[in-house]
Amino acid sequence: MKKSLFYLLLISMLIFFVSACSDSDSDFDDTADAEYLTVQMRADAGNGEVSLDWQMLPRAETYNIYYMEDDEDDTNQPTSQKMKSEGTKIDGETNHIISAPYVVTGLENGKTYWFALSAKNAEQAESDLSQAIYAIPRANPPLPAPKNVRANAGDKEATVTWDAVTGAAGYIVYYYTSFANYQESPKITSTSYTFTGLTNKQTYLFFVAAVDSNDNNESGDSSASFVYTTTPSEDPPPSAPRNLRVINRGEGFVDLAWDAPLFHTGALTYNVYFFTAGNITKSTAQKGIEALADTSTRAANLDKEKTHYFVVTAVDNNGESAESGEVSAIPDL
Repeated sequence: MKKSLFYLLLISMLIFFVSACSDSDSDFDDTADAEYLTVQMRADAGNGEVSLDWQMLPRAETYNIYYMEDDEDDTNQPTSQKMKSEGTKIDGETNHIISAPYVVTGLENGKTYWFALSAKNAEQAESDLSQAIYAIPRANPPLPAPKNVRANAGDKEATVTWDAVTGAAGYIVYYYTSFANYQESPKITSTSYTFTGLTNKQTYLFFVAAVDSNDNNESGDSSASFVYTTTPSEDPPPSAPRNLRVINRGEGFVDLAWDAPLFHTGALTYNVYFFTAGNITKSTAQKGIEALADTSTRAANLDKEKTHYFVVTAVDNNGESAESGEVSAIPDL
């Protein structure tokens, strides 16, 4: 498992470091000369299919998916040019791909497939492709990767949380500060883990994998989750709000509620973010409500024909927290 996870992490880290040094004014990519679309993308193998997941891009109207069977004569990761010229294209406009996830079906079990993603804006301009990632469909597929991974900064520590994975016997949490500095947790059964002894003001990258109940079972451990970053500090921001949930919905509105964070300093307020594509962050989504004192609210004036995705952050004297777990709803009756 580690070899596969390490490979996927290299892709994620490269994407993260490119986007961290980027210019947010471009249509999709962060630099005019960028070779790849800077977006995290994941692939979960299934039985004759692969489920693709990616983080939303604010200006994307639709997403195109390219895939191809592995060329056994070429051991290298396929280039964008090869993916486009030799791969199969799933057109985002024709197939109404406006948000992750998307399941590619009709694949042959036991074969390796490569997948890449592009985005199209309102003017139908297509971005560069993301870097290609691979998955191998199997009759007895591996576990899916944990979702809603979050990292909450503390003083010389960071607590990572995630959603439970059905069928998982445990989890391993990984972090990197660079390609050379890699650490992992022991196998744990809870859905949170705190790394201590970290360096304040140093940015850490975290991801989580679900562990199968039987190391000899063909289903196997999951691939890596999305990467999440945080920076420990002597004066850390609050931890993320907990248990975000949809408590009601109607024509053009969604009612949300959540629990206060476990840790904060001073008075708390909340920001609510939303978008019509999944896997949102506070840097990519719309800020719908700001400086809210209550732990519930109504998001109104929404498009009743679209699914809306929501996260909430907490704000105290030391800054803004990580995002809560994401929830979604269609604002109709």
